[in-house]
Formats: sequence, structure tokens, C-alpha cells
Amino acid sequence: MKTQRTKKAPPLCGETGERGLGGEFSVAVYIRVSTERQANEGDSLEEQESELKKYCDFRKFAIHQIYIERGKSGGNTNRPEYQKLIKDIQGRKIKAVVVKKLDRLSRSLLDFENLMRLMNENDVEFISIKENFDTTTAMGKAMLRVALVFAQLEREQTLERLSDVMNYRATQGLFNGGFRPFGYAIVEKELVPYQKEKQVVEVIFKRFIETHSTTNVKQYLEENGLKYLEGRTWDIRQIQRILQNSVYIGKIKWAGQENEGVHAPLITESTFARAQKIFSESEFTKSRGKTHAMFAKKLFCSHCGSPMAPSHSVNRYKTKYYYYRCTGSKNKHKNCGQKHFSFEKLDGRLFQILLSLSEEQHFRPIENKLLKHNEQVMTQITEQEKSSLHLDSVLNQLKIKKDKYLDTLLSSQFLSKERELINTKINEMEAEEKQLKTAILKQQFNVTQAKEELINISEIKKQFIGYRSGYPFSGINEHRVQLSKIIEKIVCNKDNLDIQFMALPWKERFDMKPT
Repeated sequence: MKTQRTKKAPPLCGETGERGLGGEFSVAVYIRVSTERQANEGDSLEEQESELKKYCDFRKFAIHQIYIERGKSGGNTNRPEYQKLIKDIQGRKIKAVVVKKLDRLSRSLLDFENLMRLMNENDVEFISIKENFDTTTAMGKAMLRVALVFAQLEREQTLERLSDVMNYRATQGLFNGGFRPFGYAIVEKELVPYQKEKQVVEVIFKRFIETHSTTNVKQYLEENGLKYLEGRTWDIRQIQRILQNSVYIGKIKWAGQENEGVHAPLITESTFARAQKIFSESEFTKSRGKTHAMFAKKLFCSHCGSPMAPSHSVNRYKTKYYYYRCTGSKNKHKNCGQKHFSFEKLDGRLFQILLSLSEEQHFRPIENKLLKHNEQVMTQITEQEKSSLHLDSVLNQLKIKKDKYLDTLLSSQFLSKERELINTKINEMEAEEKQLKTAILKQQFNVTQAKEELINISEIKKQFIGYRSGYPFSGINEHRVQLSKIIEKIVCNKDNLDIQFMALPWKERFDMKPT
């Protein structure tokens, strides 16, 4: 006997009497919502469940089980409740799957086709109450595929739009989220220096430049109780990532591009560049060849600017003679005529220069230049501090003005148009206030950066005295490490040597032959 249908309940397309609305028609109710969708659209689990239960009650379906997926994406099938549903379909425990909307079950065309194939093999129907789909007819199946294609197209277009927005934000120097860089807090989606961690970042860079060793930095941090995020101990890889992360000089990296950020830098560009130079030279320092070329990678030709590379020749008695040769002399496009320099003569002269700088008479000309340099820097610092004080004064006046507007708004009666004008003015002042605060932060950083340009004359003296006291060094590698801390670059010709010392912002010229 066929089950009598109520007039209010339209039958499923292709539904028969045998599979009618009795208690034997067992269905699975599937509910899914992502955290983002729930927050933005209010399409909560509870609302879906209530609506689907009412539908099943109306159609007199027996609910086998309600599968609730919390905070899971529909872009893949790696969902616990979805996998349970698959097992129940394979076990033929249900006769239909009921969802509120098609995309609740899947957003992937391929995944949905695989699911439909499985459902067809096990005589399971699909019902989506929002789109009024069912798979018992050819038209229903075709419409379902078309709908899913458009659902996937919408998703891909949304991802493209999101990607465009993220790229635009990066070009404007804005932080796009993700892992919080150590040394910064995230406030209203912007990077703001976190003072406690900022000091640790400064220590890491300072210590690394002094020691050329991430292992030494790690040991120093542990000895002084300076912890990583959430109180964790440091790892050498974490220290290296910080030392090589340009976010600390105010840059934003996104999609392989680097842009100027709006956030305040923690490290000066000169400090960051020195750290990168140490990394670039580290392999050279660790494993130099057997030629004992103490100044390789630091010597450059004054004629063509090419590096001076270690080389050697062999006489008829099989004796090797080592020398630095301009690499431009081998390049037909440069054709440099600079002659080569023997290791013995050039290294000997450079050692002589370094040893002499620990003596007062040889260091005095450099000291006079340093005193003049520091005087100029102090003048810049004074001007920048005055500018910062002026900005502070402007900001305070703006705050007083804004407070007056707010007091007037609270204490007086205005027409809606007048109130709207006052609110607009307040919003303009708040925007100006934010710009002033940013300008003050940058000005303060400029002062900090200028202070870093001040050169500690006593420290430079100690460096040269320390070199002399350690000479001759116990090993070649140790000697190279000490040289890498003192000298950045040497430009040479037959008459003179221009030496760029690490601690000096200018080159010092010395005669090739001792005076």
C-alpha cells in the first residue's frame, strides 16, 4: 500500500511510494561552517541544524545521524565528520544526504564528483534545500554540476580578489598578518615595537657583529636569561632568521618582493648591512685554501675595481710563488694593466699599518677626524631633537583642540547636520593625530640612528691595541677573524693603499712603502 502524501509536502523528484515518507527513509544531515563564515554571515551551526531538522520533520524523514563539522574548510575532504559520512554511505546506512546549501558539503568540483559517484553506487540521494536540488533525475544532476562549477568559480575569484588586496597592502608597506616577528606586537593589524623584545633584538645584532658567531649569541642570551617567544629557549636558526630578516630595518616582504614598511624599524640599515656581510664572508672565513691569502675577498684593484684574487706561479725548481692578481687583467673587456702583488710584500705592509695604529703618533690624525665627525653628528642630533619636540607640541595642541570639540558635542544641543559636521572634524583631527604620532616615532628613530653614527674613539683605540697584543696569532683562522672585524675593504695600486676600516665611515690612505 502506497503511503499517502500531504498536500503541503511536495515529493522529491522521482520519489516513489516504496521509498516514501515513512520512518524507513533514513537520511544523514550534514552541517559545516567555517569560523570566518560564521562570524561574517551568521550562518551558524545552530541555525543550520534547526532549519534542517524542521525540513526533515516536515518531510517525515528519519534522521540517522547529524554530522556537525566545526571550523573546517570545504576546499578538501580532510574533515572528520565528512569521513564518517562516507563510511555510512558505503555501509548503506542512509538513503539520502541532506544539507542546507551545496557548498556546505563541498567547494571542490572534483571532490563532489567523487562523492556523487559513491552515492550513486550505493543508491543514496542528495538533497540541498536552499537550491532545491536532487539527484534522482538527469536534469537535477546536470543543474547540480553547473551550480558547483559556479560555486568553485566564485571561490577562486574571491581568492584572486584577496590576493590583489594583500599585494596592494604590501606595496603600501602594511603588514599582512601571519607569524609575529620577534620584537614587534600586532596592534590593529599593524606592527608596533614591543619594548621588552626590541632590546633583545638589539642585543642579538650587537653581539653577533662583535663575535661573528650565532653560537656565541645563543650562549649570551641563555646566560643572561633572555628568552624567545613564550619563554622558550633560543635556537641558532631562530637567531639567524632574526639577523637576516629585513623587517627590522622597516621593510615588508610579500610574494618575493620587498617594500618600504610603515612600521618603525628596530635596527639601523648600517647595522643590518654589517650583519649580512658577516654571513656572506662566513664560509670564506671558515674554509680558506692552503695559499694563506690573508686579505683575499678584501683586496680590490684601483684601476678597474675588480677583486684581487690569490694566484701562484712555479719556477723551474718547482718552487711556488704566491701573489694577488687583478681578475680584470684576465677579462678582455676590462684589460686591466695593474700588476700583481706578492703575498709577502702586500700582507707585510698591511700588518705593519695595523700594528702602527696602536701607537699614539700614527693614530692621532685619525682621532682628529673622528672628533670632527662626532661634532657634526651631535649638531644633527640636536636639530632632530628640536624637530621632535616641535611635533610633540603640535600633537598636544591638536589633542586639546579635539577634546574641546568632544566637550562641545556632549554638552550642547545641535541639529543633526551640525553634529555630523563636528564628527567629521573630529575624525579629521584623529587622522592627523595618527600621522603626527607616526612622524614622531620616525623622528625618534632618526635620533637613535644618528646616535649610532657617533664613533667611540676609545673602542677603536682598544681594537688596534688588541690586534697588536694578539699578534702573531696562534692560528691562521683566528688571524682572519680578527682582520674581518677591523677591515672591510682595501683598494690598492703600486703607490698607495686605501683602507676602509669597519669602524670608520671613510677610507684612510697609506703609502705602499713605509715612510
